[in-house]
Amino acid sequence: MQSCFLWSRDVIAIREKIVTHYESSILPGLAGRTVNAIRDPEAWGDVLEHILENTDFCGAIITLRDKKTCQIVNDRDLESKFHSPLIRGFTTEAVVYYLTELRTIDPWAEYQRFNYPFRPTIMSRVCPPEGQSGQRFFEWLNNLGMEDTVVFELDRMAGYWTACNLFLPNRDTETGSRARAFAEAHFEMLRDAWQTSQAVQKSRQTELALLDHLNDAGKPYCLVGPNGEFQRGNGMFDDMVNEDVIRISGPAKKLSFSKGVKVIGLEGWEDHTLMRHDGPDTSCRVNARPIEPDPRFAEKREKMWLLSVTGFDTSPQRGAPERYDLRDLTAQETKMFQAVVHGKSVSSAGDMIGVRRSRAFEIWGSVKEKLNITNAHQIRQQQPAE
Repeated sequence: MQSCFLWSRDVIAIREKIVTHYESSILPGLAGRTVNAIRDPEAWGDVLEHILENTDFCGAIITLRDKKTCQIVNDRDLESKFHSPLIRGFTTEAVVYYLTELRTIDPWAEYQRFNYPFRPTIMSRVCPPEGQSGQRFFEWLNNLGMEDTVVFELDRMAGYWTACNLFLPNRDTETGSRARAFAEAHFEMLRDAWQTSQAVQKSRQTELALLDHLNDAGKPYCLVGPNGEFQRGNGMFDDMVNEDVIRISGPAKKLSFSKGVKVIGLEGWEDHTLMRHDGPDTSCRVNARPIEPDPRFAEKREKMWLLSVTGFDTSPQRGAPERYDLRDLTAQETKMFQAVVHGKSVSSAGDMIGVRRSRAFEIWGSVKEKLNITNAHQIRQQQPAE
């Protein structure tokens, strides 16, 4: 568990390394977009679009390939375990046609089985289309206004590798030279950033899986940074926030505990003030345990903290059902209410309706005000008025 957390300052250090090492030679604006993609995998689409807008390339694909055949993987379950393809410059119809009709007969994929493109390779120069017996793939490519591609590896794993393909509209020498120069100048940065982004995502997924597991144990849990800043919590921890037993305050997301909460284990938190606020009376106890985010830096960096709570009533309140008039709620507020009624935490309900965590709590605050309720337990397992 201790090796699965990547600190935000590690990402900052990576950003500084990328910018200072590559800023003199890379495409302007690409470093910042690449760092954003480390944090958010969806931002890799912005990286590809920026490349297409500022170079000769007219199409781009980042996708998973089978290591034995070098063919693009066409398996949704497998892609979900690693990563889904990122595609720019191609229509959906074109991509579907390739996957269903051409994927297994792509001459350039076949060539890569024996000539692995660890560094950027211009495919028409090592595998000329006119020398291939089958032409369907090349006809499809030409109909899209493309004649060539530069391919290189971004990452490899057991049985698979991630390829980046940047497509060119023609095969003339000048265009190819510019394309090769661009790829050589950028592929190491893109590869390092891609591998880092995958590590960040795996770390986040591991955190979420851990918290889900702890949620099943029936206790509120959260991860706290070395300066008391909130990182992640499970649904039961969200309930404590809903009821103002714990607050998350300011842009730094510092934790504050109701004065009635007994906090144990933060004796080592010598350099940081334990924040308190006037909240509801409660006899719950918060147990803090330090964890090393990365064993390689044990005793060299400040620790993170795993907080667990005992004595907090997480069961729904029983009694006579109460019905609520939802006519004053907006559509978004109604969806939030319905999700919380059926047991979702506020943050999980926010995910369901497509809003960020902070916005979810704003919506929930409006619901509580309009319906004159104080917490989630008050409404759980109650049926709203039609």
